Amino acid sequence: MSDEISKQRTLQQNSALHLYLTQVANELVNQGQTMQNVVKEIKKVEITPTMYNLKEMVWREIQKAHLGKDSTTFLTKQEVNEIYDIMSKWLAVHFEIDIPFPVDEEKAYEVLKPTGYREQ
Repeated sequence: MSDEISKQRTLQQNSALHLYLTQVANELVNQGQTMQNVVKEIKKVEITPTMYNLKEMVWREIQKAHLGKDSTTFLTKQEVNEIYDIMSKWLAVHFEIDIPFPVDEEKAYEVLKPTGYREQ
């Protein structure tokens, strides 16, 4: 068996993972918990912001709530602007961050790379 195959989770593990998460979700519902309560507890775990987790946990959640769309692939130019505006206002209020949306992405990445930008 190759290393790649032996490292991949099994179908049984995948089923077990889904069952486990379903059981956890049911218990949280029985306790009257909401995802907001669960997410608040994440604050007790140190998670460094990355492009990937910001996209998944902030941008995509705003996108889903505002547009009902899961994927960024099919967003219109206007929808990207709308999500940016919402996220930008939220970042300004909660973290005093005000970063304009990049116009020249390639140039912006080149500027960021020497200062520790990490693609994920």
